[in-house]
Amino acid sequence: MFCISFHIAPEHSRHFDQQAFLEKVSSIRSPEIDAFEDKKQFHLSFHFFSEFPSELWSSLEATIFDDSDYSHQLSTICVITCEGEKEEDYWLIYHYDKNQPLDKLPQNLK
Repeated sequence: MFCISFHIAPEHSRHFDQQAFLEKVSSIRSPEIDAFEDKKQFHLSFHFFSEFPSELWSSLEATIFDDSDYSHQLSTICVITCEGEKEEDYWLIYHYDKNQPLDKLPQNLK
């Protein structure tokens, strides 16, 4: 099992429009939502679980980043990761800081 997670930057989490995000991804899958406060910072993440993360990521990427208005809003505040069950199964697949090196999600993950 793999998990693709959208992490909203803490400084934007409290005012992030969760409903708009959930409506955007509703045709693909309902995520598990992780929201908590720690040291006066609000943390918000959306977790999508799948046996086929490459296919899921392709669908999520197309749905979210092909809409230029929504993409612009999310692209400046979001970090997206994919994790598997093994410790080495970790990929940084999107980061709002364009200077961060990204990983390419292998197509043959199962």
